[in-house]
Amino acid sequence: MRLGVIAILLCGALTATEQVQQAWPLWDGQESVADYSRRVNLPPAKALDLGNGVTLDLVLIPAGEFVMGTPAPEPVNVETFRNKIVVGQAAFAAGLGVLLLLIGIVVVRAVRQRRRPQYSLAYLIVMTLVAGVGVLGGMHCWHSSLILEHARAAYRTSYDRYMAAPPDEKPAHDVTITRPYYMGKFEVTNEQRETMAGNDPHLFRDRMHYPVPMISWDDAEKFCRKVGARTGTTVRLPTEAEWEYACRAGTSTDYCTGDTLGGLDEVGWYSGNSGRTFRVVGQKNPNAWGLYDTHGNVFEWCLDWLGCYRPEAAVDPHGPMTGKFRVVRGGEFDCPAVQCRSRARTPGTMAPDCSHGFRVVVEVEPPKTP
Repeated sequence: MRLGVIAILLCGALTATEQVQQAWPLWDGQESVADYSRRVNLPPAKALDLGNGVTLDLVLIPAGEFVMGTPAPEPVNVETFRNKIVVGQAAFAAGLGVLLLLIGIVVVRAVRQRRRPQYSLAYLIVMTLVAGVGVLGGMHCWHSSLILEHARAAYRTSYDRYMAAPPDEKPAHDVTITRPYYMGKFEVTNEQRETMAGNDPHLFRDRMHYPVPMISWDDAEKFCRKVGARTGTTVRLPTEAEWEYACRAGTSTDYCTGDTLGGLDEVGWYSGNSGRTFRVVGQKNPNAWGLYDTHGNVFEWCLDWLGCYRPEAAVDPHGPMTGKFRVVRGGEFDCPAVQCRSRARTPGTMAPDCSHGFRVVVEVEPPKTP
């Protein structure tokens, strides 16, 4: 009987060990994709052969955690900063006061004795230490005041961003992407679609290296299935969480380059710089994980239906199972900058003036247990 219990416990321990071994390690927030790929023993990039010399380039997106949506601003703890400022002011005042007292004693003594001021080495050391306390106190006070102003400015920025954000970007919630995946380095192009779709009347054959500009969600899914069947891999559209996580590439700002329009200009085509037309893929800078055109150029279809966020579904979350619109992300060449933000959500339609493209995700098999 005891042997049987021990055997069961050992089996349970082995099973638990296997489960731990099967979990993908998360990105540490600092390492490069190349370093992460070495850690998990996966290639940092791969290419799917679509035939006729056409490939679909992919880059590895590490498993990891991020905040999805627009977070509420965190209040500034003014009291903590004020305490630090008061401590600095007290040290400065005490140091200055004691230093003046010591100097005064030397001067008074010299006047009484009618000779030049004299002081010992020990006296000089004490005055130097007292002066140092005053200087450090003043610097501490100044530095704390400066940090407080920066914190207040950051709060005002976060508050304005939160108040301006649409309701469907709230509530922000922590999300864990539990497994790495490969994502299209570029938006799918007309050339790639032609290779898989053949004689398609909707193709822009004079713009083969431009992104597919007008494609339905169903046709995008069909493309994924064809590529998967040809290459023997699981190919699909990204979930909203996967798309935003990959677009951010470790950032928490409006764009993967920061919060300014100058940063957006570096990575995306939008109404302010596109000339009101979509562009050849890969002409702007990539984000930190090697993805091009996640901001602007053409909207990108996601797997999910548009709906309210479900913070409780915080591990590889999917949206609602049904809905009226699928989600498109990233904005397009004719959009204002605000619609090209990493967190911006848009209902996907097929109106003649809408530009919906897509990029693909290739799933990674679970790690093998030794």
